[in-house]
Amino acid sequence: MGEIYEDRRQEPRFATLGKYSLEVSKTSSLEGRVLDLSLNGAMLERTGSGDLKEGSHHRLTLEFTGQPAFQGDTLIVYAGKDRIGVEFYDMDPQNFAALSALIDALSRAHR
Repeated sequence: MGEIYEDRRQEPRFATLGKYSLEVSKTSSLEGRVLDLSLNGAMLERTGSGDLKEGSHHRLTLEFTGQPAFQGDTLIVYAGKDRIGVEFYDMDPQNFAALSALIDALSRAHR
């Protein structure tokens, strides 16, 4: 009997060309490309070997061409060799508005 996989995603994800900076500690961060993005989280390209543990919280800054940069606190839900999956868990209204506007633009572009 096969296992049933439950997809936890509640919002559609969009492939996108953005950059990120993930604060790993007070003195180091990982930087790389955003592979996909949703209102609830993102999949990030892993470019370094910083110590990331699933379930840990980190500050994330996202930058996209033509959009203001925005930040939020994230929960690491996946920390693989090549990818990092994050879920947004705390974002102030201004940063959430920037994320929402970007998701709206990506949604319109994919129609």
